[in-house]
Amino acid sequence: MSSDLHNALKMVADEKRIELEDLVKIIEEAVAIAASKRLGKVNIEARFLRDTGEFELFEYYDVVEQVEDTAIELNLEDARERDENAEIGSKLLEPVILHDLGRIAAQSVRRMIHKKGRELELLHLFQQYTDRKGEVIIGRFVKRVEGGFMFSLDDLDGILPESEQLEHDRFTRGKDVKLVIADVEMDRNRPVVKVSRVHPNLLKALISKESPEVLDGIVEIVAVARDSSGRAKVLVKSKKEDIDPVGACVGIRGSRIQPVVKELAGEKIDIFPWSDDPAVIIASALVPAKNVKPVIRKYQKIADVILPEDQVSPAIGKRGVNVRLAAQVTGFEINVMSAKEYDENIAKFESRRGGERGR
Repeated sequence: MSSDLHNALKMVADEKRIELEDLVKIIEEAVAIAASKRLGKVNIEARFLRDTGEFELFEYYDVVEQVEDTAIELNLEDARERDENAEIGSKLLEPVILHDLGRIAAQSVRRMIHKKGRELELLHLFQQYTDRKGEVIIGRFVKRVEGGFMFSLDDLDGILPESEQLEHDRFTRGKDVKLVIADVEMDRNRPVVKVSRVHPNLLKALISKESPEVLDGIVEIVAVARDSSGRAKVLVKSKKEDIDPVGACVGIRGSRIQPVVKELAGEKIDIFPWSDDPAVIIASALVPAKNVKPVIRKYQKIADVILPEDQVSPAIGKRGVNVRLAAQVTGFEINVMSAKEYDENIAKFESRRGGERGR
């Protein structure tokens, strides 16, 4: 390929964010389609001569045992009359002359590069954003749309569904907002990026930004659970005995957690430390409930949590949010009950066992 031509094509390929080889295939396809229409044939193949920037045209035939389509197929006998080396399964190419091919090529290449180039560019963006799922990005708020909100990302629009919005979020047109890439879909051949404000990775990233210990890996964020109502629970673990993992995240008088809370529209964040004892973790996860007594069925990952009567409601939380987040962050199914309910359940169980032994 000549240097000037190579540079020109490379420039177009870079602009469209596609590979040079893909661009050459697009050019060949464009010319073949245009020449096929001019010649009234369906079996036209174009080859781009990179050294000169010119094209060669060929009629192609598939060599087959039994011809079903005479427009694109030849039997072996007819094929060998044209090429003695033809074999079943091979393709026979015969040169075609089209006198105004240069003009046709220039027109069709421009059209095809625009069309196919955009298709490949969008496909590239789809793959790029798919590979970035879970990543925190900045989006500029554009407008409210049906079922959610639209944000301008680097090169696509992001849609924040209402289900992924925090209850107290308020967006101002033109303002930047931190989001997480939750999913990417193709809609009418165009990528649609679904973003989230509730995704655990957003809270992880914000805490990491404010806490050097988390950023350096001294303190590990073991698990995060969040809810669109503006509640979150974070389980943290220190890799050094002299480092308080909760303090590393909260900061002196809340200096580190406050910027996080502000970014998340006042989200209430409970941060508690890891323990080798799941009962301790579960009790911490159910804050603000007090006097929590978990009975652990470790292998089933189930915890029956016994509380004083007046602590059952705080443990469950409004709309069940507190216990649901506690279950998510600990990985245990949590059954909350008062001491009275627990004793009644035990009595029923013992009664059934006694009846079975009597039989």
